[in-house]
Amino acid sequence: VEGLRPDRWDLGGAAICIVGASVILLAPRGA
Repeated sequence: VEGLRPDRWDLGGAAICIVGASVILLAPRGA
């Protein structure tokens, strides 16, 4: 972004977002 390489905090934040979305999408509907 803006010519800067993503650092570990950017990657970590993206990973957390993906994991959170996966949990919500893959969670049993009855839960």
